[in-house]
Amino acid sequence: MIHYFNSICEFRQVNPAIKGHSLRVSDPALGNIRDTLLDFKTELENRYPTFREVELSVKISKGFSNFPNVIYACILPPRQAIPNGIYTAICFDILGRGALVGCVESKITSKGLPTVNRAKPLHIDVDGASERTKYNNVFVNPKEFYYPLENDLELDRHITASLNLCFDYLKLS
Repeated sequence: MIHYFNSICEFRQVNPAIKGHSLRVSDPALGNIRDTLLDFKTELENRYPTFREVELSVKISKGFSNFPNVIYACILPPRQAIPNGIYTAICFDILGRGALVGCVESKITSKGLPTVNRAKPLHIDVDGASERTKYNNVFVNPKEFYYPLENDLELDRHITASLNLCFDYLKLS
């Protein structure tokens, strides 16, 4: 997981998310980042296939015509979706400084969770260019992980704690 985390951060350092300067999904500057994201997704699926004996799924950011400003990987309990759900998210900083990780509620459809309003200036910023992609304040238990990630033990612990919160809020086993 360390390799993928650091590779995504390095991509963002070379290609920072700047409002009004989106990368097209066909842009050669994207290089291998799509493959890295797919490999990161596979790594997460292998590490977290189930939780509390319940099957999980993993979704990653893709973009349609423009590559997303906020690169993310989300671990979803059953019947949860990114536009309408409660799940664990790993959102990468728009400048490649690391990632914000935790239990989140959908930005589009609020679930009324006790989310944290993160005060600016932020070390890790996961707000995209549009109102629909401002993710800084949708986390219940936000924790910043910085580039370069040298050990993923604390990240794994926080993902597990975040999954526990998700399951508790969803009243799953």
